[in-house]
Formats: sequence, C-alpha cells, structure tokens
Amino acid sequence: MKKLLVTIQVELDIPDTWDLVDHPDQVQAIKMDNGQYMHMSFLPMLTSDFKAGAEWSSECPDEFTEEVLDMVADEEVLMKLETN
Repeated sequence: MKKLLVTIQVELDIPDTWDLVDHPDQVQAIKMDNGQYMHMSFLPMLTSDFKAGAEWSSECPDEFTEEVLDMVADEEVLMKLETN
C-alpha cells in the first residue's frame, strides 16, 4: 500500500453569530444559528472525465464512501476564528 498525504486549507467568511466550540465528541465544531453543529472534513469528489471542464460530484455509492473512509489512517482538523 502507498500512503497519500492530503493538505486542505479552507477559508470561510462566516456570520458573526456562528462560533467555534469543542463538541463532546472531541472534535472542533462550528455552532450555527439553527442549533446545529458543523464539523469540517474532506469530501471525495469524483468524475469519469479526464479533461478540462469535467463535472465533479460527491455522489457515489455508500459502499465506496465507506471504503474510502476505511482507508483514512489519521485525520487532523484544526479550526480557528480570526477577527478583523
């Protein structure tokens, strides 16, 4: 097996009312206005086209998603709020 390291950095402009919290599941989460909590993680995107302008989708069979998730040996998510 090969090891693939993926680094993803996402910068979001979020409402001032959202807040970063430590969820009891031991993950950082964003507390949103509707009472829900959002954890940021990766989402596999797939296409069959190997050309510019290909259409990408996160839709795939549940079995494939589970297979990909089983391949994840480690995941580190660090979120921080920056104020102007």
